[in-house]
Amino acid sequence: MTLGKWLTTIQNRSGAAYEYKSGDLWSSISWKDYFKKIVTISEQLKTKGLKKSSLIGLMSDTRAEWAICDMAILGSQAITVPMYPNLSDQDLVYIANHSELKIVIVETKQHKEQFDRIKSQLTLNPTVLTLSDLNFAKECSQKQIQEFIQDCEAIKPKDKATVVYTSGTTGQPKGALLLHEAIVSEVVDGFALFGIAPNYRSLTFLPFAHVLGRIEHWGSCYNGHTLVYAESIERIKQNLIEVKPDFMIAVPRIFEKVYSGIMAQVETQTIKLKLFQQALSVSKQVQYYRRTKQTIPWNLIAQYEVLSRVVFKPIQKAFGGNLKFAISGGAPLGLQLSEFFSGCGIRLLEGYGLTETCAAITVNTLSQNQAGTVGKPIGDVKIKFAADGEILVKSKKCLTEYYKNPEATKAAIIDGYFATGDIGEFTDQGFLKITDRKKDLIKTAGGKYVAPQRLEGFMKEEPLVSQVLIVGDQKKFVSAIVSIEESAIKQWAQSQSIFYSEIHELYENPVLRTRIQKHIQVINSRLASFESIKKFEIVKDSWTVNNSFLTQSMKVKRKIVEKFYKDLIDEMYE
Repeated sequence: MTLGKWLTTIQNRSGAAYEYKSGDLWSSISWKDYFKKIVTISEQLKTKGLKKSSLIGLMSDTRAEWAICDMAILGSQAITVPMYPNLSDQDLVYIANHSELKIVIVETKQHKEQFDRIKSQLTLNPTVLTLSDLNFAKECSQKQIQEFIQDCEAIKPKDKATVVYTSGTTGQPKGALLLHEAIVSEVVDGFALFGIAPNYRSLTFLPFAHVLGRIEHWGSCYNGHTLVYAESIERIKQNLIEVKPDFMIAVPRIFEKVYSGIMAQVETQTIKLKLFQQALSVSKQVQYYRRTKQTIPWNLIAQYEVLSRVVFKPIQKAFGGNLKFAISGGAPLGLQLSEFFSGCGIRLLEGYGLTETCAAITVNTLSQNQAGTVGKPIGDVKIKFAADGEILVKSKKCLTEYYKNPEATKAAIIDGYFATGDIGEFTDQGFLKITDRKKDLIKTAGGKYVAPQRLEGFMKEEPLVSQVLIVGDQKKFVSAIVSIEESAIKQWAQSQSIFYSEIHELYENPVLRTRIQKHIQVINSRLASFESIKKFEIVKDSWTVNNSFLTQSMKVKRKIVEKFYKDLIDEMYE
């Protein structure tokens, strides 16, 4: 099977291909009309110079038009180069020149102006089209449909499909070249694990420039379920209630923010907090009995049913009330977060993959799930470990090369296995557990190696903590820079009846510092002495994608954050 085969059959499906909000109403598009839109965009792009194997840039927020353009490009045997809509001029110049783009489709007039601004730095002069330059409502002829079907049927599994540039934490982005067989392998193997029926609906909001988000729209074309486009990241909370999705795919930061919001509310009243803790405790006991396949005592069931209706139903309704499961990927998910949502009746399943593996290579499922791990290998995935514990992967899902970068390709692909850069191990039950990023390991002055992501995950178990940077490379001890968002600290102050005239007073409040210190003491009790957090500083700066502190998948850009807080870090080690 090829992606082209999916495209030739979607026009015969019943039901809605996707939904979107127009004004106050949700509208739907049938599979037949979706297919016609793909065909007509393919025809329009051909008049602008699209040819087989052309590299076509696509720069837009997540929306239906993005998916239509992507499928039009791939179905025409060309190659999509997805780009984030907030790329800096420097990164845009690099990607455009390195991939030698022939056509670029952008979302807004501002994006087009950005290309005009960098035009003198481009080695080629790509045709730049805004989405408004394309007519998505234009009718296509039967002849054009047949020609597009012929193009789709001519696609071979080994044909190039997309070059996805990594949003790495250091250095120039590298373009992972993925074949059509990688897409097919990932989607077929991945979606078969979850029993997603054609009548299911998924709320989509991840950036399609990120491979995890893109799997959503490829997967809907293969599986036949309906993709519902969120209005924006800011409107997800309201859209979840309106759409009532059957499942969703997100990055950990989404669930971290929901968790922080819930805890901020329950902490406002002692009675409410005790009731919530009791409900979680009872739920944890029920989950244990179910996991070990033991008979649940009737009095425990009775407690669970009552507490669930009072405590957990509002949380489940916040996700729409119909959510059967949610998949988390793109970055590590803390064990406490996974157990918390499981206790609340939200099946949160963590998976693991990279841009270079076309998203997931392991995933927890509804029937096989071990909290604290990223699941078992899927499909044809073979995993082994290097001498230092690095995870090595072999699969059709993996990239064939880093585009026009033979040195990086040679370093990353060894004897047919892709070196992920992540350190991990299998549990006794065969689930993969990630311990850290190989390149991020800290070596203290005493020669001990510390895994910063593990400690950062522990730190974010405290609801107030937004982001954390663990430091200590070549230092005598480990320290932490803790970022707390202004909205969270204001809500905390209100719950504690703490009055202030300036926001900076809250960040300097001894009660706040004591709370973080106590949390660190709990963490340190679980750690060896050499990896214990000895000092910390609280900062009020928000770490975001827009200020370049985070990658597009919400991972901390260590070098940038360390440089920004250099003076503060130096003070901790004086």
